[in-house]
Amino acid sequence: MITEENEEKGLIENPETSQSNENKENKNDKNLEQDEQKQKDKRKVNLKNLKFKQVRNIICIILFNLIFPYILYLISNISNSLFFEIREARRTVSIYNFSFFYELIIIYGFYFLFKSIFKKSLKSNIAVSVLFNLIQIISFYKINSVDKPLWPEDILLIGNVTEIAGYGNIKFEAILLLQVFITALILIIQCLITKYSKYEGNLKNITRIIIGIVSIIVLCIACCFNWTTIRGFEEGEYNSKANYSMYGATVEFFRNAYRLIEKPKLDIYNIERLEQIKQKSLNLEDNNLIQNDDSPDIIAIMAESFSDIAQLDSLQFNQDPLPTYRELIKNHPHGNTVVSIIGGETSMSEFEFLTGSSTKFLNGKKYPYSQIVKSNTISVASVLKENGYYTTAIHANDGSFYNRNNAYRCLGFDKIIFKEDMQNIDNVYENCVSDMDTAEEIVDQYENMQSDKKFIFTVTIETHLPYSYDKYPEKVIEVKPTKVMPATEVLDIETYSQGINNFDKALKYLTDYFTSKDEKVMIVLFGDHLPAFKTIYEMEFGDSIKKYETPYLIWTNYDMTQEEIEKYSRKQISLAGLSMMTLEAANIDMPWYYDFINELYKHYPVCTNKFLIDEEGNEVTVNTNNELIEDYNIIIFDILYEKNIET
Repeated sequence: MITEENEEKGLIENPETSQSNENKENKNDKNLEQDEQKQKDKRKVNLKNLKFKQVRNIICIILFNLIFPYILYLISNISNSLFFEIREARRTVSIYNFSFFYELIIIYGFYFLFKSIFKKSLKSNIAVSVLFNLIQIISFYKINSVDKPLWPEDILLIGNVTEIAGYGNIKFEAILLLQVFITALILIIQCLITKYSKYEGNLKNITRIIIGIVSIIVLCIACCFNWTTIRGFEEGEYNSKANYSMYGATVEFFRNAYRLIEKPKLDIYNIERLEQIKQKSLNLEDNNLIQNDDSPDIIAIMAESFSDIAQLDSLQFNQDPLPTYRELIKNHPHGNTVVSIIGGETSMSEFEFLTGSSTKFLNGKKYPYSQIVKSNTISVASVLKENGYYTTAIHANDGSFYNRNNAYRCLGFDKIIFKEDMQNIDNVYENCVSDMDTAEEIVDQYENMQSDKKFIFTVTIETHLPYSYDKYPEKVIEVKPTKVMPATEVLDIETYSQGINNFDKALKYLTDYFTSKDEKVMIVLFGDHLPAFKTIYEMEFGDSIKKYETPYLIWTNYDMTQEEIEKYSRKQISLAGLSMMTLEAANIDMPWYYDFINELYKHYPVCTNKFLIDEEGNEVTVNTNNELIEDYNIIIFDILYEKNIET
């Protein structure tokens, strides 16, 4: 009874229950051990994963943040044929260390700037590759057309980028396709590695802000300082093609960015020195001026890419593309102008002619209409206005190109005619108004001008790029090369020659028209530069001065003496010298500073950034210091920048 009661009350253990409880305890102990082991295993796995992630992140940081940006930079220079060859040679030069350091600043400065913007390294590298490839591709085409890479000043033409592309002679290049393909391949590899490694590379906002600020500061220092004062970076503008091959398009672009903000200065300039030059010039007696009864009306025509291409030994023509020009030079002053450009940058040449300035004194400015002529500036037009002329500028293109619509007004033109203002345009070839239409516009403006004295400055455009084979519906000029050269360039030359032949017909129209006029008329014809035919001009001229020579002609509807014809016929003369010679030949009362420039070009017929040639035909070192050249520099510096000279 007691046992039963105790059992009922649970006071006495049941053997079976006791065994069960013992089993449960053992099971719980095992579970605890297993849980502890799982936790240990999990911690080991987590530690292993953490180490893997750390190693992965380090590898990805090195690969994507350090290696890939530099690889992308190198790939962007594949189309730069001499870059890697020169790069290898420069490794033995002491200056290489600094230029290489500058290269790294540009590459990683932009990479980390984009990293601060886009967070992820893939997007940053895409942005870097787009930037570097875009600069290189544009430079590639620019080098092949005008022998100069993309420069910071070119962004001033951003508003005309569509028009420039339309005028360009852009052809498919396999090397550029390879460059883009390899770039895309590298980025795809990064994309795949990022996807499967699950590496994102995100940055905290505060870190991004700090990186962005530091990158901007570093890039500003790198791009806004004149590094040409550093040994190894001292090359001047006319070494830009060599520098492009040496440093690459991207570095060459950004190391010249300071030019956009650099203020022009001239150490030898002061008011006292300017006054001394003025007094010396006023005391000079010009006994060479041939007195005419009265000054003629003047029509200056700058013909786009004008050249006497039939004179090249490497080409044969079925007929002379310039028969009118050939006939006119028999009895009128003519010769060659030496310009500062090849294949493009037309505004530089017209600026030289209109202002009497030399590119030697432009303080590195490439687009003077945008960078220099921002207020009233002394010019041939303003001097002729002082002599009672009504001045008109005609350009068969958009007025915004090179900022001509503002620059022409600052240069003193009374009336400005652009493509949109021309009333009768009958023919347009590849966006280029025909030269005959331009010639007819000259006649219309001349007839409607209410003035006894008239000056018309005209820029033609028909012979501008592109020279596509179907530019003209019909061609009468056929060209055959006598030496091996690319077939595509031969076709381009044939198209260009047809355009020159059309210009020659427009020239005949003008000379026939003005021959019948009672008023005395002078036509001054010259070219802005040679056409962009790289192969044939290198074959014919190498890197000689002839690559910068274009023909000029001074035609009058009145007789000139043999003495005058000989006097105004020059083997070589700068465009600034040609404009001064034009004023003299027209018997214009020139102010003292133009008298001085006119005299200078009799001693130094050629004075450009690349060439300085004296009256004996001897080439003088461009950096030669002599009083006459320094005085010229001071006058031009004042006319363009200080403006203390009064007309």
